[in-house]
This record gives sequence, structure tokens and C-alpha cells, in this order.
Amino acid sequence: MERQNLVNGLEISIPREFNHICSGCVNAKSHRFPFPESSNTYYSKMELVVMNLTGPMSVPTWNGFLYALVVVEVSCRYPVGRLSHTKEDTGVTVCDILAMLER
Repeated sequence: MERQNLVNGLEISIPREFNHICSGCVNAKSHRFPFPESSNTYYSKMELVVMNLTGPMSVPTWNGFLYALVVVEVSCRYPVGRLSHTKEDTGVTVCDILAMLER
């Protein structure tokens, strides 16, 4: 907005070029992303399945679920999400999801 003079009185005094890395980013090693933004890699069906389990949540759902599991089959980017009461339920849940995806 400032570059195109869309707002009167707006002055930004920071550099316009952002090709440097601040010391905080260097110390935290966050000066690059962990994965590229895009990829041309081709995966066949069920070659790569990505899973993420999060929890325990500080506030359970109204059914008492504390954990959330998200599974993505990468070749078609098909996501599956499941909720569980305990972390121990995750193994059975993963087996059920993988069986469903293979069908």
C-alpha cells in the first residue's frame, strides 16, 4: 500500500529488500523452510503416507476425545482425520485407516 501511495501519511522506514537473515533466525535455524514449496516428485499409490498425531488437547471435545490423527496419502493427496480418547488407540486407528486407503 505504501509503495503504490494508496494511504496518505503512511511511511515505512524499513529496507525494501529482504535478502538478509536476522540474527534471531540464524540462531533458531529458521532461515529456510524444512520442505520445498513444491515438488515434481511422483509417488505411486500408497508409496508415501504422511501422519500427524496431535494432543492431548487442553479441552476435550464434547465426546471426550483428546487426540487428533491426520493421515494424508500423498499420491492423490487424500486426507483422513480421526479423533481418539487415548494415545494408545492410535495404533489400531492407523491400521484401520491404512486398510481403508488400500481398498
